[in-house]
Amino acid sequence: MDAPQSSERLGKPTVERPDGCILWLATKKGSDAGGVLSLAKELSFLRETPVHCLVTTGTDAPLVPLVSKSTIHQLTPIETQGSIERFLDHWRPDVGVFLGDVDAPRLVNAASARDVPLFLTAIERGTVRKFPSYLDKFQTCLAGSAAEANVLREHLKDSDTNVEITGPFTDTVHAPTCNEAECDTLGKLLGGRPVWLAAGVRPEEVEMIEVANRRAFRAAHRMLLILVPTDLDAVAEMRDALDANGWRTSLRSEGGEPDPDIQIYIADTEDELGLWYRLAPTSFMGGSFTPGSEVIDPYEPAALGSAVLHGAHLGDAAPRFKRLAAAGACMAVNDGETLGEAVQTLLAPDRAASLAQAGWSVTTESAGVVERLAELIDLALEQAGKA
Repeated sequence: MDAPQSSERLGKPTVERPDGCILWLATKKGSDAGGVLSLAKELSFLRETPVHCLVTTGTDAPLVPLVSKSTIHQLTPIETQGSIERFLDHWRPDVGVFLGDVDAPRLVNAASARDVPLFLTAIERGTVRKFPSYLDKFQTCLAGSAAEANVLREHLKDSDTNVEITGPFTDTVHAPTCNEAECDTLGKLLGGRPVWLAAGVRPEEVEMIEVANRRAFRAAHRMLLILVPTDLDAVAEMRDALDANGWRTSLRSEGGEPDPDIQIYIADTEDELGLWYRLAPTSFMGGSFTPGSEVIDPYEPAALGSAVLHGAHLGDAAPRFKRLAAAGACMAVNDGETLGEAVQTLLAPDRAASLAQAGWSVTTESAGVVERLAELIDLALEQAGKA
């Protein structure tokens, strides 16, 4: 919903500006802003300094969860001098990247007058659009197709703005890291066992996960379930319930390992999802069985080649699930039984590989665009004398 009279719309930010480099991403829809984190990471690698992300959008619809947690989200100021000046005075962005059709001529002109390097990039491939007159305020326009580049070049033939064909800047993600030595050690310990992961599981979902595992276990008796819970305070109760139902379990926090006799490995430690996504060919996104819950981001496992399964409740991550679904890169399930059937189906290497390849393509489509845009921004900041 538009909020034209909000404090943010009037250029009155709700949080303080952090110290360091501010990467400002302007877009109509928050769902298009997912690539900003990858861009910020790439830029921080080049500049060897932290980069903070400021995302401005035309509506107050939430950003995808992973982006929301790591960025400052503000509404785009209205096109009045006072609102724009307050916005720019407060944030003092070091660079601005505009995605698609952000209709803000006064804002663009004001930022350019302050010598903020500005870049424009497409969010769709093969769409030739009408462009506004203020395009010459951008240092570089990145086109989504050759046809779009031709239109841009004709439009900008009397300006110094560069035009490059890069493809669209779509929602993308940097794959989470892990301890490579630990990953190798655990991989050898698993010894080719069939493995599936249930990540970010809420306590009320454990019963359905158990139903699914029992169904899949009938098809593969060496099956290992890696279960990552959200509520670490409930782990002891969860383990007792699983043990009482006849499962052989082990806790990561107690130093346990997924030995050959372990059937459910409870990974009750933080910040290790990158490790489990690498080890599990199939991953279920926890929270998606529970209405109103925060749902695990599906792009991270997809970027690491793990086939994505999910329930009906997609939360704020819905745009990412929809992109994966459109590419045939994930599978929807309704309950524990259908989840177990899906896990069983994906035991076939060709089926899992098909989903994994499609997911990897979606999440890395804009990797080259991110790299090129980061290079251009780094050069612009260097020329502007910004360390």
